[in-house]
Amino acid sequence: MRPASESSSADPIYKPDLVRRMLVAIFAGKLKAGERLREVELADQFGVSRTPVREALQEIASIGLVELKPNCGAVVAAFGLREVQEIYEVRALLEGEATRLACPQLRASDVQDLLVESQGLLQAARRGRDWTEQAWRVDRRLHALIAGHCSNRRLAREVGHYTGFVQIIRETLGNRDRVQDTAITEHLEILKALRLGQPAAAAEAMQRHVQSAGLAAMEALRPNFAVAKPPASKAGRARAA
Repeated sequence: MRPASESSSADPIYKPDLVRRMLVAIFAGKLKAGERLREVELADQFGVSRTPVREALQEIASIGLVELKPNCGAVVAAFGLREVQEIYEVRALLEGEATRLACPQLRASDVQDLLVESQGLLQAARRGRDWTEQAWRVDRRLHALIAGHCSNRRLAREVGHYTGFVQIIRETLGNRDRVQDTAITEHLEILKALRLGQPAAAAEAMQRHVQSAGLAAMEALRPNFAVAKPPASKAGRARAA
């Protein structure tokens, strides 16, 4: 393993993957709320140098899961269902506007390809692991297509800040309660509006899609954030008896 202070130019772990692994550690409780995140320790833990760790922490801080405190460094933020809801609310606004701006810039062939593939997914007879992975790929391509053609580059970058977080949510959800079927149906609404060159309708469809995804995410993550009740005291048990 290279020293933690060495340059990151040859690091085998690309930053988005490091962001994903750190988000997994936060959701799994391996990095707990209030815990100080030391770059050297994280670099050793994940087998990279300090530079990509610093960049990953800044990325995660941009969506509120890490706080960067002066003279203290990075600290895992308190995080629960309310924060998940807020992230999806912001995402809905950002991606809705990105969709509106991208609509006139998109090639009809790109939109049509995604539309046909999405229809094929809905019509598929089986919903196995391969189907789920293909659905994720189509989802990523749709959102990347919109971000890539958004005329406001700063807005596109802000949309990208949420990519790692959303991917972790997708891995948690899988196709629970046919949530991917619902997402594909919503994608079709977006794509049909884009094909017709209707930016406002496409933006509204994207906002509804992200809001729907937020509700599904909160439901799936609810057990992770459930607070266990402390055991009753002897006096309390006696009163209950």
